Amino acid sequence: MTKLLCCALLTLASLPVFAMTDVDSVLHFTPTPFKGVDLNCEQDKHITPKRGDLILENYALMAANNGDRVALITIRNGANGQRIFNQEHIVAILGDCSRILPQAFELRLSGREQRSLQIYFGQQQQPILQLLGGN
Repeated sequence: MTKLLCCALLTLASLPVFAMTDVDSVLHFTPTPFKGVDLNCEQDKHITPKRGDLILENYALMAANNGDRVALITIRNGANGQRIFNQEHIVAILGDCSRILPQAFELRLSGREQRSLQIYFGQQQQPILQLLGGN
C-alpha cells in the first residue's frame, strides 16, 4: 500500500512538469527540397544577402508548430584574413516567395575558419524554402 501511495504521489508531482512543456514550440527538422535550386520568385527581389567572403557551406531547416523558423548553418570565411559576418549576409526565401533576414547575430571568423551556428527567423506562417548566402 505504501509503495502504491508513493507511486501515485510521484506521478502527481510530475504532472506540472509535463503540463509546462509547450509541444508547439518543439523544433523539428523540415525537408529542404529547394536546396541548390534556382527559385525564380518575383516578390521581394530587393532583399539580397550582403556581398562578402561568407560561404554558406550547408544548412538544415527547423520549424515548430507555433511558427518558429530556425536554421542550423555551417559557414566558412572564404578570405585569408579575419572577417565579421552578421544577419545581413544570409537571406531566407519563404513559401510565399517573400525574403527575410534572420534576427541579429554577429560572428567573427579567422581566415578560412568554418563554424556551425543556429540562427532564428522569428515566427512565420510560411515555411523556409531556401537560404541564400552573399558569396
